[in-house]
Amino acid sequence: MFHLLNEDIRKLLRERGIASPTEIQALAIPEIIKGNSALLIAPTGTGKTEAAFLPVFHKFLEERSEGIAILYITPLRALNRDLLERILWWGEKLKIKVEVRHGDTSKHIRRKQALAPPEMLITTPETLQAILIGKVMRRHLKNVRFVIVDEVHELAEDKRGAQLSLGLERLREIVKQEFQRVGISATIGSANKVAKFLGNNVKVLKVSTSKEVEISVEKPKPKKIDKEIAQEIHSSIDASSRVRRIRELINKHSSTLIFVNTRELSEILASRLKILNESVGIHHSSLSQEVRVETEKEFKEQKLKALVCTSSLELGIDIGSINLVIQYKSPRQVTRLLQRIGRSGHRLGKKSKGIIITTDADDALESLVIARRALKEKFEDIEIEEKPYDVLAHQLVGLALDFGRITKERAYNIIKRSYVFRNLTYKEMEDVLELLNQMRLLWVEQDRFGKTKNSRKYYYENLSTIPDERKYFVKNIVTQENIGSLDEAFVANYVEEGVTIIFKGSPWRILSISEKEILVEPSRTIEGAIPSWVGEEIPTPYEIAREVGKWRRKEKIYFPCDDYTKKIALSKIRRQKQKNLPIPSDKLILIEIVGNIAIIHSCFGLRVNQTLGRLFSALLTSKLGHSIALQVDAYRIILHAPKIYVKELFDIDPEVIEPLLSVSLKRTSLFRWKFLHVARRFGAISREVSYADVNLKRIIKAYEGTAIYKETLKELFSSVLDIKNAKKVLQRIKNKEIELKMVELKEPSPIAELGLKAYSEIILPERAERIILKSLKDRILNKRVELFCLYCAKWSCYLKVKNIDSDIKCENCGAKMLAILKRDENKLKKLYRRYKNGERLSKEEMKEIKAMQTSANLFLSYGKLSVIALAGRGIGPEVAKRVLGNSRDEEELYRNILKAEREYARTRQFWD
Repeated sequence: MFHLLNEDIRKLLRERGIASPTEIQALAIPEIIKGNSALLIAPTGTGKTEAAFLPVFHKFLEERSEGIAILYITPLRALNRDLLERILWWGEKLKIKVEVRHGDTSKHIRRKQALAPPEMLITTPETLQAILIGKVMRRHLKNVRFVIVDEVHELAEDKRGAQLSLGLERLREIVKQEFQRVGISATIGSANKVAKFLGNNVKVLKVSTSKEVEISVEKPKPKKIDKEIAQEIHSSIDASSRVRRIRELINKHSSTLIFVNTRELSEILASRLKILNESVGIHHSSLSQEVRVETEKEFKEQKLKALVCTSSLELGIDIGSINLVIQYKSPRQVTRLLQRIGRSGHRLGKKSKGIIITTDADDALESLVIARRALKEKFEDIEIEEKPYDVLAHQLVGLALDFGRITKERAYNIIKRSYVFRNLTYKEMEDVLELLNQMRLLWVEQDRFGKTKNSRKYYYENLSTIPDERKYFVKNIVTQENIGSLDEAFVANYVEEGVTIIFKGSPWRILSISEKEILVEPSRTIEGAIPSWVGEEIPTPYEIAREVGKWRRKEKIYFPCDDYTKKIALSKIRRQKQKNLPIPSDKLILIEIVGNIAIIHSCFGLRVNQTLGRLFSALLTSKLGHSIALQVDAYRIILHAPKIYVKELFDIDPEVIEPLLSVSLKRTSLFRWKFLHVARRFGAISREVSYADVNLKRIIKAYEGTAIYKETLKELFSSVLDIKNAKKVLQRIKNKEIELKMVELKEPSPIAELGLKAYSEIILPERAERIILKSLKDRILNKRVELFCLYCAKWSCYLKVKNIDSDIKCENCGAKMLAILKRDENKLKKLYRRYKNGERLSKEEMKEIKAMQTSANLFLSYGKLSVIALAGRGIGPEVAKRVLGNSRDEEELYRNILKAEREYARTRQFWD
């Protein structure tokens, strides 16, 4: 098909050593040259980017025009550097002026682009929104003839895509005619839906994936050496066997990418490999851009043999030397697995090779299902974001800025052209306009609306639909060290006092939560703990979980793997059978009662189980009068509830799910957190305001029933829950297609154990109390305090606790009446001297005098032990007296100090 292209392009193809087109290029080039809009779907490394821009360059060279003729829109602010270099190379050689513009582009370059626009502009969805309302840039956009949207599958499902979809319709109003649209996508399901998202009459051009990919699934078998490795990396033998196998694979290949599903797991795994002296880097979204760029460079130059990464490297890296991708734990989704594996063998004619290293029976079975579906090209459906009202609000203000004033009818017609807003009613648009009118972001009359003085500021402040999230610092009260931070989303969804979370690879119990800080203590148990990475976890879809259930039911593996992996994948099912217990599957829900815990085995995926779990929790709460603890994964719903009520939960009418959840969700921190972000995007709450700064309950009440409130529910229903498939499950129970069975057991069944211990992944062994006490002791002994003589009130000394001797005396007068001061030392010394001089003191000042005297009396009685007690956080003389009185030896003293510090952490908001 290269013969259809301009001679200059053909010459450059020969220069690059490209003799014939790839399959996607052969499909795309003639269609794009004909002027057809197209969606190109092909695996990574098949030249689909060139398939999009080469025919566009050909058409542009045939008929050059002024201003920006080609828009290249990418979801990545830092466009894949190799890809950018390729496009810039082609542009330079063909004398097509190509430039990049995004949020970090300097004012100087923006000014240059306004004076002399490029012929092809590479930008992001957010920056397109910014230039749409610029007076000068609008003039340059009048000549746009081609819009290429890269990684369109990344945008189609979220609000960034909804914003882009309307942005392209506003661009069409500037151009005054339709432009040619070309989408570039990795392999996806729902191709026709994504084509409609891109625009009208978009042709789907698709290339098969399976022949390009080699996938295997392994559960490494522990070996003798794993015992030594376990001691070296502070892990279990089972976990060390996986680290050892990854190490073997790294050393068999020249360049390996290791994908994990969360940032925290990437840190844990990379740290274990580094202990074993492996040449490994780490790459995730919480690292700075400079660090990420440097790591990519070192990996590309093969200074690093392997890179442990999250989805931050699914897109945007093109390194031909990668010859293996390891997926650590189930990738959860077929499309994600293929996107990740596609990073290897990234050259024409080379197969992409991927190995999934699995951890337990659930993980192995799920990975095998996903691998099989990947090779059969059975992809997950893409769910297009449906008419988000907050995006609509922003775009209505955008239209007002585009035109100054516009009729409602014209605005409605423009909006309805977008596939995302095809089902928007006129009434819904009017409701959003009325809200914007009340907030003075627009003026609205009967048949038209227009901009106000607040419109532009609001518009620019809300270019991004990605929520700005604050961080909460997590502090270990034992050592007083900051051990990291948690995202606002995780705190809003899961964090409460008394809850145990897994963080930095270890279990921690939450003692208190303030506006900026969460105080924790090490926990000695992980059962029931919530991992801090669950907020990041990719949800296992309904279809995958159901197929896992089907394989359970048939007790068969339909994917080639070694005998040990097969044995592990079926091990819990076989143990369940040996105990004569029902095997939960796609056709059987097992309700297992163990004490006051109900484990509902439901093979329906994370979001369906989250939906049913929240529904059941709400129903039980209303029945019992207190809240119910809930834990959910893709195969289980775990409730702390009396057995008598559990089975009847499934009798609920599927049609009442939505109204019931609408009522119960508004009382949750999850709803409040989502509401905050939606309200920010509407302009109802400033972007600077945080979750802790406002009385959200009052604000929610004020906006109840408005578009903000409705959009919050819509967002929860689409991004956190799966109402549609939850209804299907309840309906199938009603139709007797799914059976319910209940059993009462003394201990959890083998399959239940997986859910209760699913997060022991590479966690340090349980810490004995002596290790916790040792950390406390180290911290206290290294703390500095001041000793002050109350007898002469002239001498003091500043020492670390460990350097204080029980026999220490005042060097001025020889007295042992020494007070231990650990705050406001100079102020307290001055106060005591005033007291000694007979000055009259206030009631509060006399309290301080008494505290110093009590402290000195304790030193007289207990010597150094009193200094140790008083060095504890939040421990004053009265508490120290109790702690010392209840301690028979030094170990018990430290144990009592820890108890007192915990109590202070819980109650400090009343004292600080």
